[in-house]
Amino acid sequence: MMNVNINKWKGGVRMKDISNNIGLTKSNGRLSNPNDYQDKGNDWYEYYDNKRRHEILSILRKHPEIIKEHEENPLGYRKHHSLLLQRVLNYFRMQPVLGKYFIYSDDYWKEYRIAVNVELGQRPKILEEPVFDSEEEAMHAVFLKRIEDLEKLTTRS
Repeated sequence: MMNVNINKWKGGVRMKDISNNIGLTKSNGRLSNPNDYQDKGNDWYEYYDNKRRHEILSILRKHPEIIKEHEENPLGYRKHHSLLLQRVLNYFRMQPVLGKYFIYSDDYWKEYRIAVNVELGQRPKILEEPVFDSEEEAMHAVFLKRIEDLEKLTTRS
């Protein structure tokens, strides 16, 4: 294990000053009280997600054929999705669970609805309309709702 000299200068700021701000002790260089440390992960997530949202919307606007491609083959089993569609789908898949749309069916292979997770530990909200005859139709409707929400979110930021 490497010992850290807390009084060593680093980029014009003394490490001692930095360590005091994040709850490090002088004796061992470790975090003494984790509650004193503010996790900046959410700040960076928001920053990069904002950049990624704009990138995804730009792809969708420049290549509207992606929406048609998804409508014809939402699962990607007839033919592999294009790289651009895969990029859009990967973005949608990485979103937090709360607020995410998914397909719901009471009776398999008869009718499908869209549902949304609204709160952890609670039943999802099931949208009464529209009702779809196939899972693929419902999947494409979820895809369109996610695009619609992405556009709303991006125009606000």
